[in-house]
Amino acid sequence: MSKFPILFLSRSDIQPLVGMSDILTYVEEAFSLYSKSESGANIAHFSPMVSFPTKIPNTDIDYRAGLMDPIPAACSTLGFGYWDNPVNYDMPSVFAFSYLSDVKHAKPLAFMECYYLGGMRTGAAGGVASKYLAKKNPKSLAFIGVGSVAKYTLSAHVELYGKINNVKAWSRTADKRNDFVNFAKETFDINVTAVDNPKEAVENVDIVCCSTPSREPIVMRDWVSPGTHINAFGADGHGKQELDHNLIANSKIVVDSLNQCKIGGEIELPIKNGLITDSDVHSSLGEIINGDKIGRENDDEVTIMDSTGLNAQDIVCCYRTYEKAIAKGVGTTLNCF
Repeated sequence: MSKFPILFLSRSDIQPLVGMSDILTYVEEAFSLYSKSESGANIAHFSPMVSFPTKIPNTDIDYRAGLMDPIPAACSTLGFGYWDNPVNYDMPSVFAFSYLSDVKHAKPLAFMECYYLGGMRTGAAGGVASKYLAKKNPKSLAFIGVGSVAKYTLSAHVELYGKINNVKAWSRTADKRNDFVNFAKETFDINVTAVDNPKEAVENVDIVCCSTPSREPIVMRDWVSPGTHINAFGADGHGKQELDHNLIANSKIVVDSLNQCKIGGEIELPIKNGLITDSDVHSSLGEIINGDKIGRENDDEVTIMDSTGLNAQDIVCCYRTYEKAIAKGVGTTLNCF
């Protein structure tokens, strides 16, 4: 028997093993631990997200890695985005994998497909943000952008709040809106109203979830009702923006990571343009989870969660999934040597 076995977990292994309830728990743990690492209460090391250009048109390769106490494993994630695959080759647009190694000796632990986990944890991040920042017992949701992130985010909110009957959805493409409507009906028996413009989507709703790659504001300040919570996930790189800068400047701003969001989040351009400063950011979500800062203080304030994605979420989600696989005997053991 090899001294260095490694557990391989395919998507078909992982999907029945961990559901949205599990991922919500893992992501909340990740926010908490990340905040403690920022304060120096525990040890953590994270690489920046590194993107490699390729010679193949409409493609990219991304890499990130990190470790964080008390999780006893380091996690490296490599993702390949080939955005023409679905149309031209009937293949997925993204292939992504994570590698876990023991922190103490670098001993290999697991190699797993992680596009499914990545989508789940992104949606769960929106759910956790709504749990701490939205009004109690929200009755309505709006989606700006209706791709895979929106589907996972809807799943997270259904897991947290049960069936929500007032759901609206907008995207630039009618076919995508209709696909989201069908998904919600078939998966959760929820009737989603597809609307023709973003203004109609965000008016008079409790929670707005944005996940577009826009570089121009889509959601305007005047459209947003008092008490609305906004999950802004689309601005995850330099120059992206989904929210009107005046909306940001007049809301309670919460971030996953202040440093990351200043580089490529929703607050990047408002800070560069002098509309807000670092001190206008209320806190990180982890600080609220840990009780170091207050979340929503009344039913009238508008709250914004600026989320760029954390290595910490990959570390916790992958390791907890690995633990569960070991406990249940799931996966295929391979020999490294």
